[in-house]
Amino acid sequence: MSERESAIQGPYQTGGRGLRALTLAATVATVLLVAVGALVRATGSGDACPDWPSCLGRLVPPLEYHTLIEYGHRLTASVSIALIAALAVLAVARYRGEPRILWTSVAALALVVAQAALGGVVVVSGLNAALVTAHLATAMALVGVLVGASVAARTAGASPGPADGLVWLARTVAAAAFALLLVGATVRAEGAGLAFRDWPLMEGSILPALGSFGRILQFAHRLLALALVPLVAWLAVRARRGRAGAGVSRAPFAFAALAGALLILEVGAGAFLVRTRLAAAAVVAHVTLAALVWATLVAAAATARVTAPVRGRRERSAGDRDPAAAGVRVAQP
Repeated sequence: MSERESAIQGPYQTGGRGLRALTLAATVATVLLVAVGALVRATGSGDACPDWPSCLGRLVPPLEYHTLIEYGHRLTASVSIALIAALAVLAVARYRGEPRILWTSVAALALVVAQAALGGVVVVSGLNAALVTAHLATAMALVGVLVGASVAARTAGASPGPADGLVWLARTVAAAAFALLLVGATVRAEGAGLAFRDWPLMEGSILPALGSFGRILQFAHRLLALALVPLVAWLAVRARRGRAGAGVSRAPFAFAALAGALLILEVGAGAFLVRTRLAAAAVVAHVTLAALVWATLVAAAATARVTAPVRGRRERSAGDRDPAAAGVRVAQP
């Protein structure tokens, strides 16, 4: 039985097990790549391999702390690239009739190639701040696209409905989370993580003096994080209520509620980050949780669109009501 023919029937048709396994594996590998990248940055290991794609002119570098961290980052990137390439090949070969699967898989391949190339440029540039931020932004965009591919793989037979209020709310909240990611990445790239050395206040004040670019960045980062909390809460409430005449949309609510829990942990990790003066464990936890919040909000937006009511979905077709109307030959007594 072929990959496409082995699809499991449910409320919607799902993609085959191979497709679903690949989308999940590629997404997990890419989130892990983000976490290892955060470890590289937190430990200052980014320049341990000053050349690329080799490391110190060798395929296997010397067994040293910083070199192994950076080399581990490159190996994780290789696994992510291999999985995404396999996903794109499978989508093109067997799922050309499913645009959501096809285009998210192809887009993921383009993004991971761009990310790898940008990683090389970051190394050669000596960790330029703007390029470091762009590198993380590309990685997060890749995570979002892979989440979209995962949702598409599990709802392959669905016809996405119109973008109603819940869909737009979920998209807005996801966009706010991505903006928070970008500002946070810039804070890290500019070395402004300790622009204020206390938390939750800033120099003992809610509105501190903003005399430098680093302080402005840190203030904006905290302000965006504060604004995202009620936005995610409202999304969960809105998704829990469901749509008029369509009942409760369980998947968007589940993802929004999970995002809320992860966001609370991320805020806690941010506080821990300040208290520990940017300890490596705190940096990795903060960045990884940020990636997971973003991923779950993208999943909420994607599932809200798939479960949006389609005009006429609730009505049975004429063929369901009358076999003769569907052109079915009815045996005469």
